[in-house]
Amino acid sequence: MKFFFIIPEFGTPNYGDFFIASINPFYTIQYSQPEEYRFSHDSNFLARRVFEIIKQDQIVCEEILDLCAGCGVVGMDLLFHLQELKILPQELDFLEVQSCYQEHFEKNKKTLLKMLKSQTVLNFISANYSVLDESSKKYDLIVCNPPYFRLGQGLLSSSDFKNRCRFLLDSDFPRLIKAIDFSLKEDGYAFILLKSLAEHGIDIETEFSQLGASLRFKKLGLIRNTDLYQLTKSIIL
Repeated sequence: MKFFFIIPEFGTPNYGDFFIASINPFYTIQYSQPEEYRFSHDSNFLARRVFEIIKQDQIVCEEILDLCAGCGVVGMDLLFHLQELKILPQELDFLEVQSCYQEHFEKNKKTLLKMLKSQTVLNFISANYSVLDESSKKYDLIVCNPPYFRLGQGLLSSSDFKNRCRFLLDSDFPRLIKAIDFSLKEDGYAFILLKSLAEHGIDIETEFSQLGASLRFKKLGLIRNTDLYQLTKSIIL
């Protein structure tokens, strides 16, 4: 038996709903991506959920960062949905440590912008998020679907590429949160998918509270069995 709990295309979403689907009901474009590792629908559903929040809360998002961007699915899906609101951002940066994704990103960018006829500037930045610091560019909105696991939490593949897609190898969770903290504007929003690591003895919310970040960390619900968190600097009631 298959269960489908789908956020309506229009109307107010319930952020606490358990959101599961085996198909993507919000198709955008056919993405170019490496054959060796295919993205999951988590990325599509994250983009759609963030869009619904932007729509409901009227969030300003002139400058957006897609962190751990891969071939650009989260950011590009979000840009596609934002055309409904006629508030396309001025600039959308995609930060990804694996440069092999760039050729796929450029193909996807060409396809999407041709469809949208958008003036939004899309930039692929080949870098590790650990390079972000207090002098880094600041964003209204950050979306992030990082590798879900850490070193030692599963068997490594013979492929370095696959390992970096699945595991936090080039940096770690504290540095990821610091990167968001450094890069988010004072009234900005960040949304990140984090797999529960309770079976490995890690409570992510407790770990976050010990980092000393200036961010507020709020769980919004689940997307396909993965926790969605909202991070803000200002007080959001």
